Amino acid sequence: MKPWPSLSAPILIFAALTLELAGTMSLLPGAPSAFSGWRFFLALHLPASFSAALALFRLFPQSYRQPRRRSAFTLFVLCASIPVFGIPGLLFGVLAALYLPRHEPSTPFVTVAIPDLPFRPLDVREQPLYGSGGMMGILRNAPDPEKRIQAVMATRQLRDQDAIPILRVALRDPEDDVRLLAYSLLDGKEQRINEQIRHLLDGLATASGQRAGLLHRQVANQYWELAYLGLASGDVYEHILQQVLKHYDAAIAELGSDEALLFQRGRVLLKLGREKEAETAFRASLEKGMGEADVLPYLAETAYLRRDWPAVRAYLNQLDPQVLAEPPLSLAARFWGVPT
Repeated sequence: MKPWPSLSAPILIFAALTLELAGTMSLLPGAPSAFSGWRFFLALHLPASFSAALALFRLFPQSYRQPRRRSAFTLFVLCASIPVFGIPGLLFGVLAALYLPRHEPSTPFVTVAIPDLPFRPLDVREQPLYGSGGMMGILRNAPDPEKRIQAVMATRQLRDQDAIPILRVALRDPEDDVRLLAYSLLDGKEQRINEQIRHLLDGLATASGQRAGLLHRQVANQYWELAYLGLASGDVYEHILQQVLKHYDAAIAELGSDEALLFQRGRVLLKLGREKEAETAFRASLEKGMGEADVLPYLAETAYLRRDWPAVRAYLNQLDPQVLAEPPLSLAARFWGVPT
């Protein structure tokens, strides 16, 4: 295709408007007879349409010029098919829409790149370098398997109760390497706890008296760790909770009714669905000196499970306002209308 004539867009626009104005004046009643009528108007209107179409084509962004022949012809047809108002309307309306600044609504969201995670801690901090929520988001959304592997590796910086939910999400990853790595880390945590339990049970076989009570307490704590971290499920979870309760009862029999033991026993009973026994254990631990900030939320939970709504509100009202100001208790207090 031959190049278009090298006339600048302003000249073409001036020519188009001048010709169109002259053609429009020829249609007015006072125009000379030699320069009036539709034939004279068309003789000026068609060149004006061609000039306007050529000017618009030159001023259009590159993406609007494809295909070249059809785009230019469409512009010419639009200019020619609308007498008088077509050319100025297209020139000023279309170009204003293309080139005048448009108002972009402000948004509070900013798109940022997913950061690379380290395979090991770069330095020791009180808080982990990457939060559990960020790692969960990477595992669910990052398309690169290498980034998901790095997220799984970075869970070694987290506490077990934060890391294990992330690793359970990684077990459902479509990539084999991610699943195997998550399973290896989870299995390592479980094996470490089971090894400690076996070691304590070996010592318990020959212990008696107060030493036996202390060992029972440690075994119960390790079993509770398995249940609390979610390393067991189904019937195994039920069996582990029964083992926790068994060893706490044995520890209480040897060591006496310690407030911490009674509190832990109440938590196990609550997990087993024995709310009345759990409430009794919690009340006993409170009488023995256990802190209200620790016990009252569990008593409120037992009241909730019994559908005793006034008791729930009463237990929450007994808590210190500073304790209620922190989530998740702040959310519960707001729901039950308890001032914080």
